[in-house]
Amino acid sequence: QKHSRHNFSAYAELDADVNDRINVQVAGRYEDYSDFGSSLNGKAAARFEVVEGVALRGAIATGFRAPSLQQQFYAAQATNNVNGVLLDTVTLPVNNPVAIALGAKPLKPEKSVSYSAGFVVTAVPRLNLTVDLYQVDIDDRIVVTDNLTANRDAAGNPNGADPGRTIATILNNAGFRTVSAARFFVNGLDSRTKGIDAVLTYRFELGDLGRLSATAGFNYNKTSIRRILAAPDRKSTRLNS
Repeated sequence: QKHSRHNFSAYAELDADVNDRINVQVAGRYEDYSDFGSSLNGKAAARFEVVEGVALRGAIATGFRAPSLQQQFYAAQATNNVNGVLLDTVTLPVNNPVAIALGAKPLKPEKSVSYSAGFVVTAVPRLNLTVDLYQVDIDDRIVVTDNLTANRDAAGNPNGADPGRTIATILNNAGFRTVSAARFFVNGLDSRTKGIDAVLTYRFELGDLGRLSATAGFNYNKTSIRRILAAPDRKSTRLNS
């Protein structure tokens, strides 16, 4: 079965020097998807030169990412080793009736807001240093659910009173009597990434041989989860930021 989409986008940016020390940038991007509608995102940034060779800078931006076709329509069946137990697992498209019965919902686009602030030092001849702190918040990140495991007796019939019995009933009714577990993509969590990025560059003059640039970089970041969707049929859990 074939699946397709089309989209178009437009981008505009304004970059202006307010005076000798201040520069501002404003940008906007409009996108329209045949299956997810339209989205308008933007960015605002500024740079202020405190003294000659030392400048502060900062930016804020929003982002948008539509679910990929694979995340919407991918299907597969395989035998996986889970904690030493072999499980015949099926991955279902979110629009599959079995996935819907198990709690799947149409995927929503991921949206983000990012912030950054830092400084630039060019006061020393041939030396350039940039240091930036940043934070990126992504809402409705798309992930795969845990294996929703069916609970059956030795004869393959639904067994017990836990959610596994319901899963077994749904899979059996759909003809998946040998399938042990099912999973699918969901908008499963909100995340926050904080980090620091530093780049140091020094340019050597080599006379008639030209120039040589040496660059050293450092990046550290940490990602935390702000919201977890515990299960397709349960309420989400919000964590402290």
